[in-house]
Order: sequence, then C-alpha cells, then structure tokens
Amino acid sequence: MHIELRDQVAIVTGAGRGIGLQIARRTAAAGAHVVLVARTTADVERGAAEIEAAGGRALAWPADITDPQAVTALVTDVAGKLGRIDVLVNGAATSYVANLVMSKPDRWREVYELNVFALVGLTQAVIKHMIRRKSGRIINIGSVSAELGASYYSAYASSKAAVDGFTRSLAREVAKLGITVNAIRPWHVAAEGENDAMVARAKMFGKTTQEYVAQIIADSPQQRLITADEVAGLAVFLMSHDARGIHGQTLNVCGGYST
Repeated sequence: MHIELRDQVAIVTGAGRGIGLQIARRTAAAGAHVVLVARTTADVERGAAEIEAAGGRALAWPADITDPQAVTALVTDVAGKLGRIDVLVNGAATSYVANLVMSKPDRWREVYELNVFALVGLTQAVIKHMIRRKSGRIINIGSVSAELGASYYSAYASSKAAVDGFTRSLAREVAKLGITVNAIRPWHVAAEGENDAMVARAKMFGKTTQEYVAQIIADSPQQRLITADEVAGLAVFLMSHDARGIHGQTLNVCGGYST
C-alpha cells in the first residue's frame, strides 16, 4: 500500500533512536516534513541528516519535553516555521526496572513525568492547532505491558496504562473534529531502548541477556521479536486518510503475545 503524506508536518518525540527514529524515517519516506524531537542533540541531528540524505525533509529539534517552556517553544516555532502540525507521535519514554519493595519514589516520578505528564502536555499544546484546522492524527506509543503486566516493570507498565486511558478519553473529546487519537502497543521489540530494558530485566530474573531473549522468543506465538519497522509501518498507516475510521484504539504489535 502506498501512503502519501506529502506537505504534512509530523512531530515525532523519542526520535533519537529505536522505534521513534524508525517512525520518523518511514514518515519522511511517505512525504511528510518530520520534526525529530529527543533530548540528545547528536541523536536527532544524526537522524535528520540521514533522512535528508535519503531525499526526505527533516528538522532536528533537541528538547526536554518534561519542561513546559520547551514544549511551548517547540510547538510555537514548528507551527510558525512550517505553517501547520498534522501529526503528533508521542514516542518519548523511559523505563525503570526494579522490584516494588526496593524501588525509589524519585525514579517512579521520573517515569511518570516523561511517559505521562510530558505526553499530555505536548498533546495539549499541539491539539489546539489541530482543532483550528479540524484535522490531525495523534499516535501514542504504549505497551502491551499495560494490559498484561510485567514483573519488575510496574512503574513503566502502569505509566503506559495511563496512556491507554488518556488515548481513549481524548478520542471521545475530539471525535467530531476530524482528529483521530490512537495508541500502538508494542512488546519485545528488537530496538535501542527496548534492548536496554531487556538487559535490566534479565538481571532481575537471574539470567543472561541471551537467555532472557531466548525465553521471550520461545514464549512468543510467532517465535520471534518484533521489529521497529513493524511498529513504524502501523504508525504511518494511522497517519493516512485511509485510517480515518480507526479512532480511540489501542493496537497491539506483539506477535500474538497478548492473545
């Protein structure tokens, strides 16, 4: 299926690496002007340069989206420079692997600040522009862990459950305004960021990373890990006109793990 996003402007957070970067690549390949947002300047600059070298249009935007002033500057400047904001992909997230008894409150707050409050704040800033145009796509990157739970992952899993509730609730608010709101929930993805969490969780289970990944693959109905490109492909479809009827949904990309 050919998806055409020419002349659209998409903001992708968490675009420095992993799933977010791959979504940025695929979005640019479909013709959109992509704004790559992440904390690390070198990461977003490298990603934007790669997209432009491939013939796409990209803008690197290093920012800490837990800072409300940075969010205001991002949205105001992007709308001013590029004239519109058609798509927001909330991909920025952090995880924390720990058993509950030993977990630290400040680390829980860190997870919720980025995974929930920053996501809400950026969406609130962007959706005002979408409401004026009566058009837009909001795609939140969630996690199957919100549905299934995950040992030693309660901070992350519960933060992603909050994202699910936010997605469904906002979808009801804007259903008549030409804006769709959906969440993609990956699980066990072979990508930067995801790999870091697998290493940490392997230690909690007393396994090597290789042993832990082998067990994940053995337990998967498809006997494999998900790729970042599979997540990105669904994200780009949700941005398209053909996906206008998909609204308020949480879509799992997990190889059947949640069945």
